[in-house]
Amino acid sequence: MLPTAPRTTRLLWWLMLLLCFMPLAGRGGDAPGNYVVIGFGSEACQTFLQARSSGLDLPYRHWLTGYLTAVNKMTPNTVDMRGKTDIDGMLGLLEPYCIKHPLHSFSRAVEFLVTDLYPKRLTHMPHAP
Repeated sequence: MLPTAPRTTRLLWWLMLLLCFMPLAGRGGDAPGNYVVIGFGSEACQTFLQARSSGLDLPYRHWLTGYLTAVNKMTPNTVDMRGKTDIDGMLGLLEPYCIKHPLHSFSRAVEFLVTDLYPKRLTHMPHAP
């Protein structure tokens, strides 16, 4: 049987080697930062505004909440990017951006929203009352 110190050292080396081959969470995309947008995020802002004015924005709500769930998971020190902003508030914040940039994609508008929400995000789970 090996003495404790060399055995511990050997175990640590194996763990470090294993960590080298594990995928790390981080920013996705290729080197310039390009990535494929799937679903309603690829629609133009003007299409989102039309759907919103017709009360047909449910697919955009779902896309936004899925995107924010991924942001919450992938952003360090973030529990909830929304902070205290609800879904209607977030969609309301997207409207001025989309009015100003009707040809931008909905995903680009949401990226702008995330940048705006970041300072207000929750960094710890709220305590139950």
